[in-house]
Amino acid sequence: MDPVTHAASGAVAMLALPSRPASRWAVPLAALAAASPDLDILFASTPLQFLLLHRGITHSLACMPVLGLLLALCCYPLWRASTPGRWSFVKVWLLACGMVLLHIWLDVVTTYGTMIFLPFSHQRVRLNGVFIIDLLLTLPLLWAVWRWRRRRALMLLALAWVFIYPALGVGFSALHAAQVEARLEAEHRQVSRLTVLPDAFAPFFWRVLFEEQSPHGMQVREQSLDALGRPRAPETAHQAAPPALIAAFSRQSVACQSFFQFTLLPVMSPLRAGDAPQAPPDVRDAQTLLFYDLRFGSGLAFVRRIMALRPHADVPFQLMVECAPAKTAPGAANRDPLLLRERLRFSDSKRDSHWQRPRPPHPPTLAQWLTGLR
Repeated sequence: MDPVTHAASGAVAMLALPSRPASRWAVPLAALAAASPDLDILFASTPLQFLLLHRGITHSLACMPVLGLLLALCCYPLWRASTPGRWSFVKVWLLACGMVLLHIWLDVVTTYGTMIFLPFSHQRVRLNGVFIIDLLLTLPLLWAVWRWRRRRALMLLALAWVFIYPALGVGFSALHAAQVEARLEAEHRQVSRLTVLPDAFAPFFWRVLFEEQSPHGMQVREQSLDALGRPRAPETAHQAAPPALIAAFSRQSVACQSFFQFTLLPVMSPLRAGDAPQAPPDVRDAQTLLFYDLRFGSGLAFVRRIMALRPHADVPFQLMVECAPAKTAPGAANRDPLLLRERLRFSDSKRDSHWQRPRPPHPPTLAQWLTGLR
């Protein structure tokens, strides 16, 4: 979720309380606390660090009490002795923990994926209920903050909207997934890993992604849906990244491993000419491939045109590889294709690893884990 929505949700939560410290800092501090977990991006200077840190430990349930403590210390105006109606430090800590939980909730209901179980699991939780920027969620919160004076009932309604609207989106996503599965089954199509994602202006528009075997191999198909989960445009097909190739590259590179853990139904295509490595390949028969994710697209033409206007507009998350085919002797077991060079490029955040040798994955030390395998 975008930082404006996070900050607005924190402000609404503070204004909805029956009483608060008589400090002009009360509402701004609550807004900052609700947005604060996203400060993790300040510590991610490389694409790999971005994958490992963003929506990582600062968004985890286990870290929430510790982050709440740090935020409570920063919220000194709310518990200092000279503030009229001041709260106890424990109460400020509970407020800060609540703001962190509010942030986690708004991130979990999007499609990006949030590692809420760190450090025990790197699983990314995504409920696919809200588009990454949702005006139907954000604008009511901003309007409520603007009209807050002596309107606590309005604040309570706005705070309820933070939970009700995303929950409805999660329910519609599950309903539409069941509808699409039933439709494809009636068409006698063999599909797998089907997921329905919110499009811009959900719940009026949705997208479905699924894998299907075709004469051209496994494909990832996408289709735009209307508010009732019905197709509103023809399907488009993309070549699915083969699981065996994903596993082979993940065994050879921590960057590939992290990228494929992040993606949802990854697809691949030949690398564009302008992105090819500058240096000549190490082997004569090397090939280059591009892997990316369809999750952050849109089925709405006018939204795609708007997205194309953003600086450095491109596929948001890309993995480029240069590899050599597996060499096998007659009667020998198949070997993995050799990963020669790799490149992670995240266009929106301007992070680019540039072409480099792969670093094999290994259990990170505590210092490396905390710094995103710097």
